[in-house]
Amino acid sequence: MCDIITSNQNRMEVSETIQEVNNVEYLLIILLFIAIFLCLIPLFKRKPKSTPKKPRVSEYDSEGYNRQGYNEVGRNRQGKYNRYYNVKCYKTDLYSEEGFLDIRKNPLYLTNHARERMYERMGINDSYRMEELAFEAYQFGKSKLQLMKSERGIIEEKEQEYGDSVILIYRGFCYVFTENNGLKTVYKNDRVRA
Repeated sequence: MCDIITSNQNRMEVSETIQEVNNVEYLLIILLFIAIFLCLIPLFKRKPKSTPKKPRVSEYDSEGYNRQGYNEVGRNRQGKYNRYYNVKCYKTDLYSEEGFLDIRKNPLYLTNHARERMYERMGINDSYRMEELAFEAYQFGKSKLQLMKSERGIIEEKEQEYGDSVILIYRGFCYVFTENNGLKTVYKNDRVRA
């Protein structure tokens, strides 16, 4: 009987020793993971090398003209005005002094009525040519601000008729634009040469 008790005690001691060895193995594995983690922490804290920023190149040269030859108020070296390149007014306001939205953010478009009037009054049947001519009128057309007082009558009449519209005179026609850059209609203009 004594042998059985001793044998049971030995088995219990062996199993306790095995558990202690297993616990030590787990403890060693845990310590190893902690050591690896502590070594990796500085790598995560290190800031990546920043790439040097390129200096911002101005789109205007030393004389104030862009690559297309226009300054920020839309004039080229010869003094010719192009509304497309007049960007100064949009830096502070949503609308230009003439009443247009920035064409880069709000593209020019033609209403169906404008297409019908261009066909009827100008004889243009090609849709691409209509859009091209409307854009030319937008770029180079004369507004009320650019005409002499004696020539403003036709524009003032059309403004009365169309309200918030922007009227431009270009190549013998009055182009009536909406407040959001759409061409409404076109009229023949014999009174003002622009």
